Amino acid sequence: MADGHAIASLLPAEFALQSFTQIASLWSNYGDVYRLHLTPSIPPQSLPRTLILKSIHPPSLIDTDESHIRKLLSYAVERWFYHHYASRLPAEVKVAQAYATTADDDGNLLLEDVSADYPFPARGSLGKESTLAVMKWLAGFHATFFRVKVKENPSLVPAPKHWRNETVEGVWKRGLYWYLETRREELGWMDVDQHALLVPWVEKVNEAIDREIQAYGTLVHGDVKGANIIFSRDPYAHRRGKQKVQLASQEDIQCALYDFQYVGLGLGTLDLVYFLATSTESNLLSAEMDLLQFYHSHFLASLPSHLNSSNTYPFNTFIDHWELAVVDWYRFMAGWGFWGNDVWITKRAEEILSKWNSNPTTWIFNKS
Repeated sequence: MADGHAIASLLPAEFALQSFTQIASLWSNYGDVYRLHLTPSIPPQSLPRTLILKSIHPPSLIDTDESHIRKLLSYAVERWFYHHYASRLPAEVKVAQAYATTADDDGNLLLEDVSADYPFPARGSLGKESTLAVMKWLAGFHATFFRVKVKENPSLVPAPKHWRNETVEGVWKRGLYWYLETRREELGWMDVDQHALLVPWVEKVNEAIDREIQAYGTLVHGDVKGANIIFSRDPYAHRRGKQKVQLASQEDIQCALYDFQYVGLGLGTLDLVYFLATSTESNLLSAEMDLLQFYHSHFLASLPSHLNSSNTYPFNTFIDHWELAVVDWYRFMAGWGFWGNDVWITKRAEEILSKWNSNPTTWIFNKS
């Protein structure tokens, strides 16, 4: 538990700490999250009255394995994202804005408290309206950073096993908490007989994703699940018998996302498949193509005007990337364990793998 004086000492001069409340503990006790109740110590009085402090204090370990290093790097990557990239996002792609602290490189992240505008957390599988809201958010996020690798050559953090105690500056070289180079151990847990259809394609898929990132890469959130999403309205009102009053003034449900520990380069479809496979009502997936068309159209509409063309990211290329993402997520679950909409993902992955086996010269695996 943090000390009030220690928290107060982190705050910018314009804030005075009134009180604080612990609202969450981080995975494996690597830190805590607090809501800070504040009094502006200098004008303007319009300064926020609450902020969120994410404080990292990892356990002391004699043997630091890859999992431990991955967690430490992930919190540094998250701080980098909030301080260097978050402000680029348009208002409709809501993330908290970061505030500087007096010890910003010491495992502390001070953030805007967005709970007043987004007071409803996701606490189960999402229905159609909230699913589309998240997909629209993802389309805007991915469009904002589309081709960032080509345009900017950003600072990148390697996979934990390749990290050599350098200063952590940048986002992950490959985003996602489940990408292959960080999950070789889990791959070894896979029953190769049970997943014989998948085994020959594991490395090919990983290599194809790497190649496609060069031309179509963006930043991916890396952990788009319900636990990291909050909404402007109750996303479950329809289940509680509350009929939505259809008023002309009623705004569409909006969402905000947080927890950017695994933000990095990737294909947008990797975020998309993880979200649909883990956080939505299974009945929605019978309209898979409609969902994909919804995302793709919003992605194109969200691109900067000089890129806003269907030729920028053709739908057939997007579908190829979607199929890579489906099989890649299936690969992770085949080692780690199955959950969420696993029946759907298994069926779709096996269909895709069978198609590839019948045509092993599929273009996406034969690009130089």
